[in-house]
Amino acid sequence: MASKSRTLIISIAAMLLLSLPAMADRTSVKAGWNLFTTQQDVEMGRELATELESQMPIVNDSWSNGYIAALGSKLTAHAPGSRFPYQFKIINDDSVNSYALPGGFIYVTSGLIDAAPTEPQLAGLLAHQIAHVVLRHGTQEVSKAYNAEQNTTGVGRVAVATAMNELNIAFEPDSIVFKNSAEAERQADVLATQIMYDARFDPQQMPVFLQTIQNEPTNSTVEFFRNHPAVANRAARVRREVQNMGGLPRNLRGDSPDLRKTQDRLRGEAAASIRDNNNPNNGDVDSRDNLPSSRMVTYRGRDIEFRHPENWRVTEDRDSLTIAPDNGFVSDGLAYGMTIAAFEPQGSSFGQGLNSPDNVNNRTTTLSRATDQLVADLRRSNPNMRVVRNNDQRRVDGQNAMVTELSNDSPLGGRETDWLVTVLRPDGLLHYFIGVAPQREFTQYAPTFDKIVSSVRFND
Repeated sequence: MASKSRTLIISIAAMLLLSLPAMADRTSVKAGWNLFTTQQDVEMGRELATELESQMPIVNDSWSNGYIAALGSKLTAHAPGSRFPYQFKIINDDSVNSYALPGGFIYVTSGLIDAAPTEPQLAGLLAHQIAHVVLRHGTQEVSKAYNAEQNTTGVGRVAVATAMNELNIAFEPDSIVFKNSAEAERQADVLATQIMYDARFDPQQMPVFLQTIQNEPTNSTVEFFRNHPAVANRAARVRREVQNMGGLPRNLRGDSPDLRKTQDRLRGEAAASIRDNNNPNNGDVDSRDNLPSSRMVTYRGRDIEFRHPENWRVTEDRDSLTIAPDNGFVSDGLAYGMTIAAFEPQGSSFGQGLNSPDNVNNRTTTLSRATDQLVADLRRSNPNMRVVRNNDQRRVDGQNAMVTELSNDSPLGGRETDWLVTVLRPDGLLHYFIGVAPQREFTQYAPTFDKIVSSVRFND
């Protein structure tokens, strides 16, 4: 009788074990080689977080901050590896973006939260960013870059300040710490699936949200996928990992009315007051007055013509043109608008053979060198100006042109985005266009800057 009882107990125990998620079947994902300790991850992340918060407006609405922190905590409770001091904050920005800094400093834009259809989909995005932190992808990329800079594979530990100084690492959307490879994205997908599974969210909602963003590319989403490359078969990979863990668990968390309330607060009157509180010059400038009209009118000058918003004025100076709203200048600095000017690069090759159809590579190289000279000249009078991204190609009046994105101090306080387009004319002069707006508002002005440049016609 006792033997039968023992047999029954063993059989029941075996059945219970088979019914539980199979931990052993989880895909093993481990952090790669790294010059830095986990404590140094926190040090680097804190330094970059301080810079980020000096440049971007952080939402100070207690309800919204409490919501995103609580959602993040539900996920980090199941994050493996080092117990980083995770914190979650919201950037008051209409663009769809997020930043996972080393050491657990995670930021999401209000635009991203607003774009989330459900809480499980938003949780999937957070879990994905948490996975990048756990796998230490940011400092791993810095480690690779530092080794390449030193031209050796034998570098030992290095101080955070040393690496950041030698590699010129600062908070910029195009920083090394955000350069996730396709492999890093695949690893983050797998680990995020495991984190969501353990937190009782449906992991399959993560690729749904990422695919939704990818399928609707706009100026508000472009930055997200610059540093989060699209990965093939993402949904299939998540489904496979769920099956590895025994299928979807029961009692999954559903959508939450708290997300709806947070979205309403971020895009309603609370968001307006948050923007005002983060603008130190809010008594001087109402940015709504500077928004460009959709109706465009034509400016015709001696050497150039273009179309511009009817509520922006063209001001002619001896060497330049400025297209700006009435309140575009603050303390003699352009805060909103575009400047058009010409620059004479140094060197004997500029302007030679630029119209030859057989000389495309030379034209591109020459334009790049001339643009580099211009940027160096601009930085001499703007020491805090930084190059965020360069070498994007486009056309201006049928000619090859180059796009360079810069970041600079704004006369309104904080940082601004300077969108620079350069085109080298047959006479050897580099004509350039700089569209300027505060970083947090740039996406509202970028389409207008693009329309102005697209409409340009040179009068030779």
